[in-house]
Amino acid sequence: MIITTIQELRLASPAHALDSIDGIVGFIDNSEHDFLEDKLGTPLYDALCKWYDQNRTVRSSVADYQTGYWNRLLLLAQRCVAFDALGRAIGMQAISVNNAGINVSVADDYPAPDKNGRTIDLYRDTCTKEAHAALNQLLRQLEQWCKEQPHPQPLSEGEGSEDSGSVLSDSVAEREEIVALWKESRYYYLAAALLIPSCEVLQSYLNIYDSREKFIQLLPDLRFIQEEIIANSIGEDLLIIVIDFARDGKLPSDSVAGIPVTELTEPTLQRLVHRLRKVMVALLVGRTSVLKYDKAQKVQAHDDGVRMLQNVTEYLKSLVPSEPAPASAPEQSEQLPCGSKLSTLHSQLSTKEPTLWTAPLL
Repeated sequence: MIITTIQELRLASPAHALDSIDGIVGFIDNSEHDFLEDKLGTPLYDALCKWYDQNRTVRSSVADYQTGYWNRLLLLAQRCVAFDALGRAIGMQAISVNNAGINVSVADDYPAPDKNGRTIDLYRDTCTKEAHAALNQLLRQLEQWCKEQPHPQPLSEGEGSEDSGSVLSDSVAEREEIVALWKESRYYYLAAALLIPSCEVLQSYLNIYDSREKFIQLLPDLRFIQEEIIANSIGEDLLIIVIDFARDGKLPSDSVAGIPVTELTEPTLQRLVHRLRKVMVALLVGRTSVLKYDKAQKVQAHDDGVRMLQNVTEYLKSLVPSEPAPASAPEQSEQLPCGSKLSTLHSQLSTKEPTLWTAPLL
């Protein structure tokens, strides 16, 4: 567990009057395993618990923010668990069970909650909302660490010392360890095999309120659209080239799908990436149940996606060079003996492509 004292719970969520953590330890443990562990991934979660056990100190938000990556990760993770656990526990905290039966718990210096339960529901909803907001902040922070430079910038002349350089190296090692462990989680921010690989990219085409959780929930629909619709329309070989370009800026070294490599330039591939992403987003709106749209919006989005995909295929056809006009038969064939001309005619008509024959018939 990463929350074991009432001070840590109060640091993450100060708006409670609990005197002891003993009454909600089970809820905290459930929150860590049900709500937090799969987002971090089991390897990173286990490493965080191990680091916490070895660094039992009273922490403040300022100290956690200024000292080390593990401290910062712990603070964000504790906030997720605290709000989720309090939301889970409120139902049982509001009820007192004894030999006389079940009773509503009432404190002497606080009024009783309303009979219709709205106060309890409001508290639970607020905790759930804050837990997901904290989780999105945690995932955004991990994503930012993944995008940072793998090595620190060199110090300017006269700046720092050997000790500061050693501390900086240890700090970078912490970040790289966290990133390496998080890559084993299904919530790792980059789905590199997709044309829309991250929440940041999807957000630029569709407003999902920058929610990393929602993006993960949309991944099955995005994979279905890419593999069953896009790939069948433009071909898997060309789709791989487009994805490689979108991810790494890699240009193809050979022709594909009848399109010469000279046509697959950077501007052309940029245009294809943009158009295909718009197609995927339109079809996503039309088929997913994660995003809430009415039936008319879904039908319109589906129709727009089909039309845009047709425009993409027409654009690809325009990149394929037209076949050269068939060459006319040589004039000397007119000078051949009649038998030779009939033999040539017979051989041409017996080929698989009789349309290529253009010599005048006798």
